[in-house]
Amino acid sequence: MKTFRAFIRIGALFALTFAVAPAFTGAAQAYQCKANAYSGAATKAGLFMAKASARRSWEQSMKEQFDLSWSVWSIAQNKSIECHMTGTKHTCLALANPCRYVVQ
Repeated sequence: MKTFRAFIRIGALFALTFAVAPAFTGAAQAYQCKANAYSGAATKAGLFMAKASARRSWEQSMKEQFDLSWSVWSIAQNKSIECHMTGTKHTCLALANPCRYVVQ
């Protein structure tokens, strides 16, 4: 059993090495971004849910307008989410310039 655990640890170490290695190889990595900002909106009872839904709405809109590679909120530029109360619900607008990851 100890041998099996050691084998698993060695395998995990190799997997980690191959996952991290490209960051140190000198390959140029960059983002290509759209010049215009695009939006997504949502209305929910809770503020947290409204913000998350607005972000997902933005991501879905980018998938439909461009493709999956442009729909990653975490690498978008000029991101903002603004919310206000509408009655008892929160309405949020997510706004960002979509970017995609490019390896050169």
